[in-house]
Amino acid sequence: MKKQKTLFADVLETVTKYFLILVVVVVLFILLSGIRVVESGNVALVLRFGKLVGDSYEDQVHEPGLLFAFPYFIDEVVTIPSEKVIEQSVTTHFTGEGAISATNGGYLITGDQNIAVVAASVKYMVSDPVLYATHVADVSQLIHATVSSAMVNEACHMDVDELLTDGKDDFSKAVMAFAAGKLDQIGAGVTITSLELTQVAMPEEVRDAYEAVNAANVQAETIVERAYQYRENLLPEAQSIANTTVGAARSQQSLAIGAANSDLAEFWGVLAEFQQNPDVVRTRIYADKFAQAIAKIGTVRVVQDGETKIFLDP
Repeated sequence: MKKQKTLFADVLETVTKYFLILVVVVVLFILLSGIRVVESGNVALVLRFGKLVGDSYEDQVHEPGLLFAFPYFIDEVVTIPSEKVIEQSVTTHFTGEGAISATNGGYLITGDQNIAVVAASVKYMVSDPVLYATHVADVSQLIHATVSSAMVNEACHMDVDELLTDGKDDFSKAVMAFAAGKLDQIGAGVTITSLELTQVAMPEEVRDAYEAVNAANVQAETIVERAYQYRENLLPEAQSIANTTVGAARSQQSLAIGAANSDLAEFWGVLAEFQQNPDVVRTRIYADKFAQAIAKIGTVRVVQDGETKIFLDP
């Protein structure tokens, strides 16, 4: 009986000893849990019972190095990457129910009531650790929602052809400015450093039709351009022919006017004399015209009545 009591006492002593050691280890662990090392490129904030510790920005934000805080059940140390640039992919929202499958998630409606699939790569960094820690619960979701809504907003001001071709740069800049303004407005403490469109296309369901329309438009533009070129080549030739015709007509006009003026001058020259002696003037004019006609005849032959000879000039 005495031996059993002695064995029980030994066991109890051993258990007590190890329990005390365990308690000391746990207490030390709790006491040391408030000691943190803030790595380079990060800053830390201390939340004591959920409230930010510090009255000024300098007191609230702890630079890289050793940080002393109360145990974890009193203080929560939040580490924030202050110098790291974070990259994230963003797509537009998809709110339909099977009507349109959106490549890489979602589509948007353009100003001319067409649809397009748009995705972007966004780079951002934490610019205000205090605002970031107190206003942002899920930064990835916040960036995605903000940039995606900016895409939807800006697309309604553009036609689909502009968005898919030469309007991409303007669209990207407008989306970045809109998203940055929203983040500043809600005080997220996050700054977007760059936004690059990784996909701007038509949905698969309408891509073939869209490409067919584009091909038809290109063909139409080609035909119109060829017509313009044909016109440019034809006009100078037609103008040259017109100039030549007009010149010839004006020359004939001058000759006709000159001849008419000559005949008119001759008429006015004999009119006064004709009015005084009409018979004499008529006879003279007749004789003159007859003489002019006879002068144009090369050979004169007199044919007697009843003569049937045929004369052939050598």
